[in-house]
Order: sequence, then C-alpha cells, then structure tokens
Amino acid sequence: MAGSTGVAAAAVIQALVAKRLVPTDSNGGLSLEKGAQLARLIGYGAILAGLCGAAFGSAWVTLTGAAPNNLDLLTTFARNWVGNAVGAAALTPVILLLMDKTRVSLPRKRSIALVFTILTLIGVTTFVLTRMNALDERRKTFNSQVVEDHIALQERINGARRRLESLQGFFAASENVTEEEFATFVDIAFGQFEGASSVHWLVNGTSGRRPSHAIIAPLEGLQFDTGRTVPIGSDQRIVTDYAFDGLNQLIDQSLSTGLLASSGLNGEGSSAWIAFAIPAFSDRQLPASLAERRARLTGVAVGTFRIDALLSDAFSHEREVYTHRVQGIDQQGRVFWTVGSVPDLSRLSTQLDLLIGGQVWRIDYVATDRFLYAQQDWVSWAVIVIGLCFVTVLNALALLATARTDLVQRLVDEKTAETLTLSNNLSLVLEHAADAILSFDGEGRGVLINPAAAKLLGYRAEELTGKVIHDIIHPVDRYGHPHTRADCAMMLGESAEAQHSGTERFRRKDGSDFFAEYSTEAIRDGDGKRIGSVTVLRDITDRIAAEADRERFIERLTRANEELERFAFVASHDLQEPLRLISNFTGLLASRHGDTLEESGRTYIRHTLDATARMQGLITDLLTYGRLNSDTDMMNSDVDLGTLIPETLDTLGPSVQAVRDRIRIGDMPVVRANPARMRQLLQNLIGNAVKFQPVDQDAEVAIRAHDLGDRWEIEVADNGIGIKPEYREQIFMPFKRLHSPDSYPGSGMGLAICRKIVESHGGVLTVSSNGDSGSIFRFTLPKSDLPESRIDPQDEAIISPDKADP
Repeated sequence: MAGSTGVAAAAVIQALVAKRLVPTDSNGGLSLEKGAQLARLIGYGAILAGLCGAAFGSAWVTLTGAAPNNLDLLTTFARNWVGNAVGAAALTPVILLLMDKTRVSLPRKRSIALVFTILTLIGVTTFVLTRMNALDERRKTFNSQVVEDHIALQERINGARRRLESLQGFFAASENVTEEEFATFVDIAFGQFEGASSVHWLVNGTSGRRPSHAIIAPLEGLQFDTGRTVPIGSDQRIVTDYAFDGLNQLIDQSLSTGLLASSGLNGEGSSAWIAFAIPAFSDRQLPASLAERRARLTGVAVGTFRIDALLSDAFSHEREVYTHRVQGIDQQGRVFWTVGSVPDLSRLSTQLDLLIGGQVWRIDYVATDRFLYAQQDWVSWAVIVIGLCFVTVLNALALLATARTDLVQRLVDEKTAETLTLSNNLSLVLEHAADAILSFDGEGRGVLINPAAAKLLGYRAEELTGKVIHDIIHPVDRYGHPHTRADCAMMLGESAEAQHSGTERFRRKDGSDFFAEYSTEAIRDGDGKRIGSVTVLRDITDRIAAEADRERFIERLTRANEELERFAFVASHDLQEPLRLISNFTGLLASRHGDTLEESGRTYIRHTLDATARMQGLITDLLTYGRLNSDTDMMNSDVDLGTLIPETLDTLGPSVQAVRDRIRIGDMPVVRANPARMRQLLQNLIGNAVKFQPVDQDAEVAIRAHDLGDRWEIEVADNGIGIKPEYREQIFMPFKRLHSPDSYPGSGMGLAICRKIVESHGGVLTVSSNGDSGSIFRFTLPKSDLPESRIDPQDEAIISPDKADP
C-alpha cells in the first residue's frame, strides 16, 4: 500500500509538472503538427517531468521501506526515471493525438494508430520472448540450488538414521555396555553431527538390561523419569529413564513399520526439536508381523535433534536464494507442526516433499529479493527501452508526415460543419419547441407548421400548408361567436400593431374547441412591408379547468366553515343549557335541604357543582378556541401593549393581585393585532405564571419585548415549577394537562388557545427553561405601521434576559 501510494503520487506530480512545462496552442490544446512542439512535448513532458516524478516516487518508496532491501535510492531513481521518460516519450504524443476529439481527423488517427500498433506489437513481442527466456533461466537456477539443498537435507536425515542404526550393532556386540563406553560411542558417532541433542538406547524390560542415555545438549521438553516403562505388548515393556511428549506414539509407530519413525515437533522457535526412533530385533532381521516384532524386540534407538540445526546445516543457500517453511503432514494429510514462514505472495517459489519416518515433510522454498535482484534480466529491459526509443522516433516522423494533410482537412470540415449548423438551427428549434408555432404568408396561408402545432390541432402539417388556416382553426371568437379574418386580432393587417397577444378559442380537426394563449408578430421585408406573420399557441384548457375547480372548492369550503360555526354556536347553547339546569337545581337542593342531608350527601352535591362548573368552563374554552378563526378582520388594529398589559392585570383574580408588585413590565411596543385576543393571550400567560408555583413561594414575573427587525418578540418569564423538555410541545395540545385538577385547576385549553391566537397573527409561540427553575414563554407579533418605536435600545438592554430579574 505504501509503495502504490508513492507511485500514484509520483504519477500525479509528473502529470502536473508536464502540464506546466509543455506549451499549448491558443485553444489550450496540442495539435502536434509542428516538430518544435513535438520536441518540447518529449523534452519537457517526458524527460524533465519524468525526472520530477521519479525523484518523488523513489524518495517515497525508499523512506517508507517499500523498495527492495538491495536497491538504494540512486538505483531506484535511475530505474524510475528511465522507465518514466522512455515510456512517456513513446506513448504520450500518440495517446494525446488519439484522444483529441476536435482538432484531429479520423483518417490521421487511423494512420497513426496503425503505425503505433505495429511498432508496439513488434517491441512487446520481442520483449516478451526475451523476458520469458530470462525468467525460465532464473527459475532453472533457483530450482537447481533448491534441489541441491533439498538433497542435502535428505542426506542429513539419512546420516542421523545410520548413526541410530549403528547402536544396534554396538549393543549386539557386547552383553554389558557401561555408561562410559556408551558415552564414548555417542561422542564418536554423534559428536560432529550438528543438531544432535540426546541419544537413548531403550531396552526390552524382559532382557534384564538397563537403558543407556547420553545427553549432548539439554532439551526443555526431555524429562528425567527413572524406570519409566512403555508397554509394547501384554507382558512386554520398554524401559527408559527419560521421557517426552509423544514417546509412546513414537515407539508404536517404529514397531508398526519396523523402520525409522519420527515424532511431532516439540518446543517452539529456535528450541524446537524432533525425535527419530529405530527398533532393533534379535538376529538383526526385520520380522514380518507386528506380533513377531514385539516378541523379538531387543531395544529401540532414539535420537533427538534440533530442527533448526538440521535445516541450517543442510540449507547452504538459505537467505541468499530463498526462505523456507517446513510442515509436518500426517497420514490423513493434516498439518500438525510448522517451522519457519514464507511470504503469502511471491514471484518465484517451489514446493518439495520428504518422506521421513512415516511423516511427509512438505517444504516451501520462496525466492528472496536478493536472489531476484541478482538474477535481474537486464537484456529484456534493454530491449524494451531501445525498442521504445525506436518507436518514439518513428511515431514522431509519422505525426509530422500526417500533420499538413490533417490541417487542411480539418479546416474544410470546420467550415462545412458551421454551414450545416446554421442551416439546421431553425429546423431544430421548430422541431423541438414545446409550443405550437405557425407561420403565415401575407394572405394568411400556412407556410410552416411545427410538430407541436400539428399535434395540438389534430392535423398533419401537410393538411394545413398552403391553406388559409384562420378559417380552419379559428372560425369563432373566444365567446363562441362566428367571425372573419378581418375581425380577428390574431391576423395582423397592414395597419395592425407589430405584435399582439391574448387568449382565444380554437378548433381541432375533430370539431372540439380549446382555449389557448397566443402571441402573433408580423414578418416584414426590408422596406417594412408585412409579408407574413408568426403565431405561437399554448393550450390552457387544463389551467382554466383547474381555476374553475379551485373556485368551486373555495365556495364549498366557505359554506362548510359557515355551517361548522353555526353548529358550534348551537351546540354550545344546547350543552350549556342542561349544565345550567343541573347547576341551578343542585344549588337549590343544597340550600333548601342541605341541613337534612348527611355529610356524604353534601359532599356529593359539592362534587356535582364543581363538575358542572368545570364542564361549563371547558365548553366556554372550546367555543373560544373554535371562534379564533372567525375574527380575522380585527387583527389589523394597532394595539399598545404598554397600555393593554396593566389593564389586563386589573381584570385578573386575587391570586394575581396579591403579587402585583412582583410583576415587572418593560417598555412595550405597539403591535398589529386583535385587541381582544391579545388581552386573552396575556391573561392566560400571566395567570399561568402566577398559578404554577411551588408551595410557599411567591411568584416573580418579568414581561419584556425584543426587536427582531420585521417583528416584535414578547416574552413572559416566571420562577415557577418549570416544564420538562419532553413536555414542551404537548402542553400546547387541547385538553393536555401535566397535573391533576386538584393540584392546579384549569381546563387544559389555555395554552392551546394562546398558540392559536399567536399563529392566527402569523407568529410563533414557544417555551424554554428560565435558568434552574421557571419557564419563559416567547411569542412574535407583527409590527405596527406607526413610524416610531416604543422601545429605546438602552432600555431594551437594561431589561434583556441576562440582566433582568427572573
């Protein structure tokens, strides 16, 4: 990723530098018709720009470590520069010419493309053949060195096997082998064998002999265990003083084949080791069956070897030529141990297997960057570089040879295209115009009918051409009265205005009429004489029908609103009448017979009176809410809030009068509103500010105004119980209450009425928190048309929210 990013950035830098260096023609392009321009393109665009791109790319990949370890900055830069410069010089001129869409003719492109293709195919074919041969030689060299080390590893394993087999003859030659004799033998046989860590002779327990052990280099997984036995039959045991994980399986495997057996890998990294075992039988002959092998077993030779020493001693070309990975494969094809690692991707690798003690050692050999660089194919790259240079020269000659012919042909094509464009403009406009366009001669006969006109009128263009069109499509005026061409304003006479427009009724071929907007303009010759006219039609039938539907809908909606208002007034009277009767008779019952009733009866009467009073209040508020849209004519009065607010406070109840001196009123403006609705709005907001207070707390209310430019913002701030954010929209819904009527009495319609009053004046009513406690209700109202404001800016700053009392 780092290397790719650097190469991409270098390519962008090279392109930007080339664009700056290479001069272009007046149109900002490269016609490549002059030798000087072509030379500048190759010299500046390829060589100098390639120098900048190669410098940046080489520095990037070197500093980020993306370059091969054996390539220094100078070598990387040289390779990048040569590749960029030669490739750009050979390909850029041809690519620019072939991609040009306006200045280069197709024949010239074909000629250049043919020459370029032939030369490129020759160069690429030569390069591919040379490259394939070089790659084949490199692979042969790699495989020969790998096979050499692979055979060395096989010989190394065979050497370990032969040394273990020599233990059989050593113990067969003598009945009593002392520890010193065994140690001497091991030192002679294994002392010079790199990687040998321990040698063990495990004897059959029935023979009466003791096992012998020689520890050359201590191993972490080899554990001392005196007299440990490994069962090999119903009454036979192998005796050993040392044990390790997998010893039992190793002995079983050696008996099952009677040949060399190997264990799994023990330990990790540089401390990893593996064990080999070879069984010994009486008469030194391999019994045919497993039972005979167990019966005639005299001992087992076991050797442990460090795996890294075995591999490094055999792999003489490791690191210089390849890296390796060894995997132990069991008989089921599963990998149960791995030593070493190789890259996931490589351009050169091979895989070889070794069969060792019933296991398959699968070894992956992957070529190193050092080997790939040492076997670099300079011949094929020299071929492609020289070939591209040759292609560059031939391409330049072909570009210059075809330039003059192409220039002349291009000039002819440009003039021809201009002529065709001018001649087709009018027909294209008429063909694709959305409106109907009709052209008449001086006698009113059709000269030109566009497709939109033919479709609108239902005729083919040929049916109207050469005929007096007015008598066909416009026999009556907009009111349906017949008229002639002399009476028609659309048909301009000599004395008519140069242009005329309006709305008229027209007739289609099928006899149906439609309304259309028209615009007619006279066509005059050089002497000012009218020689014809042009008329543009646009069908407005759907628009007229939509306007008629809208008028009918408005009329039905007005009647429905009037009926709804009448229903509301009648329903309110019918609902309030039985409530008054219930309230009156319940009051009479309480006054006349209250003394004779029990306490529960008097309680029921009080509840009934309270319920009827609340019900009557709800009906009154509901009627008020419904009437808010019926008095819009009164919303255009100038209302002085500085006078209205004190008057409103005088009408509020004792609870407000008790805290009258704690209600602060700033300078108030004159607004454009309905006075009665403003009084009702202020009554509800101020009353709520005083009512919704914690127990044993005096209310404090501040009323302020702010100039918003085209509107006034009025705010009523209190220190009450406040409103949680999740309820700040719900409180404006009709009949929505956050508290029980016993805690805070009310119908639940007050704030809904307030919002509807404000919205009917085109404003917005919102609520927010007032610090730690309380709320601020803000609403906007239109300004009055009076020229002077009622608020001094200094006074407004004094009563601003951050400086005024709560």
